[in-house]
Amino acid sequence: MKTFARLLGVISLVVCAEFALAQDVATVAARAQAAYFAGSAAELIKLGESIGAWAKSSNSREQYAYAFVQFRVLQLSVIAKRKDDASKSGDACVSTLDALLKREPKSAEGHALQSACFGYLANLGGFAAIRNGSRSGKSIEAALAVEPRNPRVVLVDGFGVYFRPKFVGGDKAKGCQRFTEAAAGFEAARTTGVPSSMGIDWGAAEAYYWVGRCAKDAGDAAGARRAFDKALGIAPDFVAAKRG
Repeated sequence: MKTFARLLGVISLVVCAEFALAQDVATVAARAQAAYFAGSAAELIKLGESIGAWAKSSNSREQYAYAFVQFRVLQLSVIAKRKDDASKSGDACVSTLDALLKREPKSAEGHALQSACFGYLANLGGFAAIRNGSRSGKSIEAALAVEPRNPRVVLVDGFGVYFRPKFVGGDKAKGCQRFTEAAAGFEAARTTGVPSSMGIDWGAAEAYYWVGRCAKDAGDAAGARRAFDKALGIAPDFVAAKRG
């Protein structure tokens, strides 16, 4: 009887620890999303510093959350042309995900996020641009091999196809099609309630934003407005969608 009671106690502690972790990761994710949509790189940098220990955590969700924050810093830094901040956050993202993927080589979410970080680093140009572009392609191929219909994987694939130079297979029209597929995938996921395996369900607002961008570039003002409105329905403070 005592042994059984101790076992129940251990199980209770494990469940409580997992719940606490989920809450911590969820809180960090929410803060990161809010800061990104508001365009606050300073808040993201501060958040990244506060969870710096997660970069070397043995828990995949903590590592993914840390890499995700760095990804958001990278995005805003590239847009603002702060190359030093972009390089620092990009390197932190890919190195943290390297460690995660050594433990979980079949993590589609891990490969996709790493592909996105490599892709944004390639946008910085310089001698490393070709290497980072190639690594981005290999990472998304690995993600697609595991979960080809995961909407985050499809979204990141769209980034690569859309922004990649034509001479290495880039195609804006195909990229726009992937954004549309990603948006449809996120819509279906909300209906079926399929969560992210890493505890951070991101990308839906961005998918609709890029659908809007593509529609706007094609001269479809009404379609662009509908897509931007959907993005804002998910993330009301999404500055880029408001401007769109």
